[in-house]
Amino acid sequence: MKQFSIFAAIITLLLSACKNPDNSCATDFDQSAFLTNIANNIITPRYDSLKLEVDALSLAVSNFMASPNQQSLDAARAAYRNAGLIWQKAMIFEFGPADEVQLRSSLNNFPVFEGRLEYAVQGGNYNLEIDSFSFTRGFPAIDYLLYAGAVDDAGIIALFDTEVNAQNRKNFLTSVTAQIKSKTDAVHSGWATYKSTFIATTGVATGSPISLLVNQLNQNYELFKNNKLGNPVGAKVSYIPSPDKVEAKHSGLSLDFALASLYGTYELFMGKDGSGFDDYIAAGGSEKDGQPLQNVIINQFNTIATSLEALRPETLNGAIQTNFNAVKTAYGHAQNQVVYLKTDLPSVLCISITYVDNTDDGD
Repeated sequence: MKQFSIFAAIITLLLSACKNPDNSCATDFDQSAFLTNIANNIITPRYDSLKLEVDALSLAVSNFMASPNQQSLDAARAAYRNAGLIWQKAMIFEFGPADEVQLRSSLNNFPVFEGRLEYAVQGGNYNLEIDSFSFTRGFPAIDYLLYAGAVDDAGIIALFDTEVNAQNRKNFLTSVTAQIKSKTDAVHSGWATYKSTFIATTGVATGSPISLLVNQLNQNYELFKNNKLGNPVGAKVSYIPSPDKVEAKHSGLSLDFALASLYGTYELFMGKDGSGFDDYIAAGGSEKDGQPLQNVIINQFNTIATSLEALRPETLNGAIQTNFNAVKTAYGHAQNQVVYLKTDLPSVLCISITYVDNTDDGD
């Protein structure tokens, strides 16, 4: 069984590999076993868990709407945290059923446009399916609605109970939660059908499952690097910090979500307990700076995780304000991983990066 060290001490994994750096694509690697493992032991369990937690969130929100009080608010918040954490690991698979319903942009565009959200609540007129509401929906909207808008929990409860727009606010939170559930259900159901095609389609041509995995691993990783860390730390504006741009600002879950996203990417790379990209690279014998490439990537994941864990007990928002250099260093470690994942990994597997790139992402 593979031993994971991403949230503990860094362990260099000594993986055997045949030395064939000039022809790394021409290996006897078992792509079918790889796809079967990823489908059955990573994607399916994540979608199953996401559906389970979103169902629980839907119920908790419904209970809170029926009887706004501290107990029901606490339960809704706990359900949001649980769903949000598994979402961070499920959002990486933006292809097939998830791409069809635009799951990622529907559930996780942040930071939320708070003024537009409040305008929608007050007017009671909105359409969460259109682009103009893309930053007023999904988990970021729930983060705002359950934690912000008042100075304390009693005030938040009043917003859903006795305030003049209480019913509109209830309706909006219900609509946001219903959209999350609807799209999650559609992807969960769609994956059950799509999975057999995913497993059966080997090869590395553009659009193949392996190509899609490499592309989405990279795109999701860049969203982690840029949106969760780079924008709040001001990486593209001379490191002028913008702590308000963190994910889950109001709940203080930004660091938890960032680490969950990072671990979700790492687990995909490792194939959990089975065949993963680390094994795929090892089969070609590729090296980087005199080390097996898979070890370089694994070590860098561990370095990023260690630097983020060191920010605790602060939230990411708080750390940017009180320990900025440490957050900047963590971002730097995340940036260093881009070349390994986006250049070296696709190169040794003979896969093209086809998603629309950020032209100024620094890689």
